[in-house]
Amino acid sequence: MALNDTLVAFSDGNPIDVLRSYPVLDKPATRALAERLFPDAHVEEIGDELLVDALNPPADVVFVGCFSGLDLVCSWGLTPRRPSELDPVVLAATERRHVYLHAAHSDAGWCSYGVWRDGSRVRAVSVGADPGSSEDEGEPLGFEPADPDEISCSSMQGLFGFACDDHDRMDDVDPELIPVVAYRISTAS
Repeated sequence: MALNDTLVAFSDGNPIDVLRSYPVLDKPATRALAERLFPDAHVEEIGDELLVDALNPPADVVFVGCFSGLDLVCSWGLTPRRPSELDPVVLAATERRHVYLHAAHSDAGWCSYGVWRDGSRVRAVSVGADPGSSEDEGEPLGFEPADPDEISCSSMQGLFGFACDDHDRMDDVDPELIPVVAYRISTAS
């Protein structure tokens, strides 16, 4: 799986539990969420995709998956370098209690992730070559390794259950089986 990704999840509980159940997509809800996230843009549905192929979207595309208890959004336009800079509009886009953010660029050697519970940020991490984008706020999570080279995969596994390497575990979530909808986002010129 590619290590260039952007994923924001809005969840009533643990997103891994919902993803392991291979939930049914609520397609009308995906459009409503895309329109809430990009209120001043034209939102055009351009097709269905699988989550594995949506994690590194083109700049003008957002992938959205809405399920019972969980909403997923892949869009570089919503992902800041530091989790603490996540736009409040994004945090308030759904009424779900928890928000999880993961973004990584393997070429740049950068990874960030954040967790919000009931509106409060409990963890924010950004590591990479640019010291200006570094962040380490809140108590470390159980998956956080001592080796910074492993942080991208361990955080993706810990937050969403996706394996990044060839050592799949039996209980891993398979993003090749999770459907999402693609929307082209354009603003009037």
